[in-house]
Amino acid sequence: MTNKEFYLKTLKDESPRFKKAIEALPEDQRTHKVHEKSREAGNLAAQLAVQWKAISGVLKSGTPDFNPHDMENQSKADMLLKFDQGMADLQEEVDKISEEEWENGQASMGPAWTTKKYDMAWGFLFDAIHHRGQLTTYLRAMGAVVPSIYGPSADQQS
Repeated sequence: MTNKEFYLKTLKDESPRFKKAIEALPEDQRTHKVHEKSREAGNLAAQLAVQWKAISGVLKSGTPDFNPHDMENQSKADMLLKFDQGMADLQEEVDKISEEEWENGQASMGPAWTTKKYDMAWGFLFDAIHHRGQLTTYLRAMGAVVPSIYGPSADQQS
């Protein structure tokens, strides 16, 4: 299995886990914060909804296609629509990119980060996994049910 094939497999495996985390967010608690310096729960969930578009931009043009305003004031329904579309588009982009471009194409976020396309794609995926973990800790703090991610959560065990 190539790096690109493993990335696509990982996206397909992780996709329902991301969606469950977004779905678990109570609509009326999107502004919940666990600390004054923390991000709002809805902002974290919205990032999980739009991060895939950023990675698609990396693969297509070498630059993340990311607008932080896409994370503002999103309803859960909007987030889920953006998630479904973004994840489907990203899986298509990964499938389409050549092994040569995946392995050797350059990606850049200006002076902050310049690397290979595959490296940035993995980095953004790991970042999303990190933010999914943040969101699930918020869920418990706000009294919502933490969904099963890699097995049953304590909230789902009888």
